[in-house]
Amino acid sequence: MEPRQCTPFGIFSWFGWVLPLPERLDLIRKAGFASTSLWWEDEIGFPAIGKVAMADLVRASGLHLENVHVPYDRVDDLWSESNSCRNGIVNQYLLWIDEFVHYNIPIMVMHIMDHFYPPLPNERGLESIRRIVAAAQQAGIMIAIENTGDIGLIDYVLAHIESKHLGFCYDSSHDWLYSTDKGMILNKWGHRLLSTHLADNDGELDRHWLPGEGIVDWQLIRRLLPPDDYSGTISLEVAASQTQRHNLTPPQYLGAAYGKLASLFGKSKARPD
Repeated sequence: MEPRQCTPFGIFSWFGWVLPLPERLDLIRKAGFASTSLWWEDEIGFPAIGKVAMADLVRASGLHLENVHVPYDRVDDLWSESNSCRNGIVNQYLLWIDEFVHYNIPIMVMHIMDHFYPPLPNERGLESIRRIVAAAQQAGIMIAIENTGDIGLIDYVLAHIESKHLGFCYDSSHDWLYSTDKGMILNKWGHRLLSTHLADNDGELDRHWLPGEGIVDWQLIRRLLPPDDYSGTISLEVAASQTQRHNLTPPQYLGAAYGKLASLFGKSKARPD
């Protein structure tokens, strides 16, 4: 089977080295990546950068800002029996949606659970997520819920909320840590894929290793990615280990990261406008 040569490559803006964000973005672009993504909190660095400036920095670097991952503190409150708890966390997401509109950020990546043993799926949680999705639809923002500690919860939400503004972010490391049927979410819900967090692990912890350094079955993922109608980016969420930071320079590590994607998915093409 020949690799499909149809999708641009991206990598998360943090890849293991403590460097100023503009320098990291420049290195990402020079390595060949077309896009990057951010975490929606102030950047602690040299100097510190407020989150509201980061989107412009990405675009000024020549990279596409694919998505931003929002914090997941108290996200279990989405499913709470308490109206005040649910309203509090939903209102936080609505504020973030307003910020995404203001700073022209297209996709919000979010978790729908925090702890490994999540609350049981319930209508309260669905209603919380429906409110977030409705606000996103009105704002023209996409919501990508990430598979974390319970793949079944993602399955439950996607089955009950049919919206073009709700899809999922596929995390390969989480899939191999927590799911019994590896790749099932891609096979079942690939038509609603909005983004990827690709990384490898040892089956014990979320290591954020490069593809091929752990136990993830990349040939299976290669068969499932990208779905035929996918218009997003194949993106890594990886971070260099202490040994790699000692033995490699940031350009060498990023070059290896790009090479891993190229070997799996073919040569990247430029992101369409």
